[in-house]
Amino acid sequence: EGVPVTERPEAWIELTNRGAAPVDLGGWQLVDAVAYTFPAGTTLAPGAYLVVANDPAGLSAEHPGIAVTGPFDGNLDNDSDRVLLLDGRGNPADEVRYHDGGRWPEAADGNGASLELRDPRADNATAEAWAASDERARTSWVDVAYRTDAAPSVVGPDGTWDELVLGLLDAGEVLLDDVHVTEDPDGARRELVPNGSFDDTRRWRLLGNHRHAEIVADPDDAANRVLRLRATGPTGHMHNHAETTLAAPVGGATYEIRYRARWVFGNNQLTTRLYFNRGARTVRLPRPERAGTPGAPNTALVDNLGPTFEALAQDVAVPAPNTPVTVSVDVHDPDGVGSVTLWASVDGGTWTSQPMTASDARWSGVLAGERAGAIVQFYVEATDARGATSTYPAAGRDSRALVTFDGGEAADNGLHNLRILLTPADSAWLHDPVNLMSDDDVGATVIYEEYRVYHDVGVRTKGSQRGRPEAARLGYGLRFHAEQPFRGSHTSALVDRSEGVGYGQREVLMNLVMTHAGSPYGEYNDLVQAITPLAQHRGPAELQLDRLSDLVLDAQFADGARGELYEYELIYFPYTTDDGTPEGHKLPQPDAVIGTPVTDLGDEPEAWRWTFMLQSNEVVDDYAPIQRLGRAFAAPDFPAGADAVIDVDAWLRAFAFATVAGAVDNYGGDGSQHNARFYARPDDGKFLYVPHDLDFYGSPYAPVVGNGDLARLLTDPSNLRAYYGHLDDILARAYDASYLAPWCDQLATLTRQDFRSHCAFVATRADWLRYGAPDAVMTLFPAVSFAITTPEPVEASSGEVTLRGTAWIDVKELVHDGIPLAVRWIDATTWEVTVPVEAGATEVTLVAVDLHGEEVGRGGVSTSP
Repeated sequence: EGVPVTERPEAWIELTNRGAAPVDLGGWQLVDAVAYTFPAGTTLAPGAYLVVANDPAGLSAEHPGIAVTGPFDGNLDNDSDRVLLLDGRGNPADEVRYHDGGRWPEAADGNGASLELRDPRADNATAEAWAASDERARTSWVDVAYRTDAAPSVVGPDGTWDELVLGLLDAGEVLLDDVHVTEDPDGARRELVPNGSFDDTRRWRLLGNHRHAEIVADPDDAANRVLRLRATGPTGHMHNHAETTLAAPVGGATYEIRYRARWVFGNNQLTTRLYFNRGARTVRLPRPERAGTPGAPNTALVDNLGPTFEALAQDVAVPAPNTPVTVSVDVHDPDGVGSVTLWASVDGGTWTSQPMTASDARWSGVLAGERAGAIVQFYVEATDARGATSTYPAAGRDSRALVTFDGGEAADNGLHNLRILLTPADSAWLHDPVNLMSDDDVGATVIYEEYRVYHDVGVRTKGSQRGRPEAARLGYGLRFHAEQPFRGSHTSALVDRSEGVGYGQREVLMNLVMTHAGSPYGEYNDLVQAITPLAQHRGPAELQLDRLSDLVLDAQFADGARGELYEYELIYFPYTTDDGTPEGHKLPQPDAVIGTPVTDLGDEPEAWRWTFMLQSNEVVDDYAPIQRLGRAFAAPDFPAGADAVIDVDAWLRAFAFATVAGAVDNYGGDGSQHNARFYARPDDGKFLYVPHDLDFYGSPYAPVVGNGDLARLLTDPSNLRAYYGHLDDILARAYDASYLAPWCDQLATLTRQDFRSHCAFVATRADWLRYGAPDAVMTLFPAVSFAITTPEPVEASSGEVTLRGTAWIDVKELVHDGIPLAVRWIDATTWEVTVPVEAGATEVTLVAVDLHGEEVGRGGVSTSP
């Protein structure tokens, strides 16, 4: 077993002896994730358990009577780790490398459950041998009730729909019953929820990643029916939740919202609100204080798991039409493998089977060749010598191991091919207008570069509520298994096809600019030939890999993943349904939109949730940092106090990148109230602005200062100088048509898009920013040479001298004897510094350096005693 409850300190590893004789563990070791050497005399009897804990005394107190030893050094990571058991001679005796999600149980990822071995006799190196502990016996129903006056949402379109909306803040499962919205609870007590007792799911719409909900029996009362609300991801503001239409419009009365709930696994943060965001409340449902069964039989224990599988493969990743495909897999079982069967279905048709044949532990079968473009779904079923049966992939017919036959869609100009294979039924569901905004993963097979095969990949559509309905703009999100990451390291990737309101990959240029100019926000992306389920979505696409993942944040900042990251977005809301009634399923288009400036939205965290969406440390659900940012921007003395809340110079550089892009519909470029990320740096809590989605281009003559918050910052002369210094640096280093010309040529070849006109845009835009605009760089800041203007010799009787001089905006710092000096800018080009000097006549040399620490000027002056 492993550890698991988030922010709980206990961690343990459980050993059991499945043999018939005692085992002397003296001198044996646990290594890698943890380090522990078993003392001499430690024995493990047949069928017995021994628990190695980080805190043996604490674990014994919680689980009296168990055999526990320790403590071990190190820790068990919630995401992935390796535990290796060495015998007394240092030889490997057992090894488990576990992961988070995919084939491995995601609920054991710090979500209130431990990681349990289902059958001690099975191969414990395989994911299917493990399960999350069942903690239902330790949970109970809780009653939740609160009252609200349903005051208007701080941001949001209240009058569009009259609904109760509820959802989990991340993947998890809860039971729900007796859901009520009572109008005037102390008076008329009018009930507004039409089916709060869940006799069935009528009158409820279970949407997106909350669509897997179902009616089940109450664990405490089999005659009572309750809703098992299961979420595969976080709830959203427009689609991914459960909702029901209320019996009357929400007005100015008092409302009581109440329900019964019981946590089952995963996330325990249940949010409820009256559309749009009135009376919103997020409740943390109780989870057990203890998890798992250390030193005792596991809750997931089975007598015989059946065969386990590894290394499922096909001899040809993308076979030619009518070419047979050999499927093979390793099958193991301690009782011996009795039979193995290959099941297949062509284009969602009837399932057929054939026996597979063995060569040692490797079993093989042949899928018949099919027409070009056909989709064949398959899985393997095996039975052991005792009659236990298992399948691989584990979900059998509900899994998605797929083969397609080449239809000539591959790129012929050097792009990487990325094929997304869906069954016809899954493709129809995914692309249905009422499901386009779903963030629920549909099972798929992804084939990369025509030979790397990834089975059971999660696929969803990607894009805004305006982008996904457009064939030219719809993209896809891919989620890979942690034990088989994409390209060996990525568990997710985005296939982006959108360029503003059309198709294209022009944003690649800005990533090149940001990376070359020295920005921590340049994304690691690539280009692919996207071979998608529907022909209208095929062609070149941007493959977005590590954007602002925990990995990237940790690489850029100290303990970066601990910082809060918020996505600043508009609220899109539809106003039509598929059947024309309020109880129909909403269509993403037509829609309307509403937003807010970066300002103070009040003390209630729920008021911030949908416009500043938390993208990291979601389980903590902390909106205090973003509230601090909003209040700073709303303060009357802004920007005087800005430096206490934001890294002002970093914001100015980020604004400069957004400006040179010429992007519109973007916070940094034209002040639009979305397409930005705000990140609270862990070491000092200061916010950084991260430009995002710089793909919608307007005129090359767009303003040099197009954002109102930027304009406020530039009322400080030192900020004005710094901003223009960043503009000049980016224009000189990277946003330059001659630098980008080879890239434009290469990208034009790969995408067959008009990147040469994009380079022409860059040339025009750069010239406008540097020379053409009324407030262009060279207009506001004519070039001056670096010089010391203080007459010499300078008297230095006090042990220091004060010097003045001139410098252009390319000068960031002045350095004396390798030490940066505190610079006071008298005006845009006049500086003043105080320099310590030794007694007597001497020479003071100042070095002017730019943003990158490179020398751009030097000057000297003599001093006298």
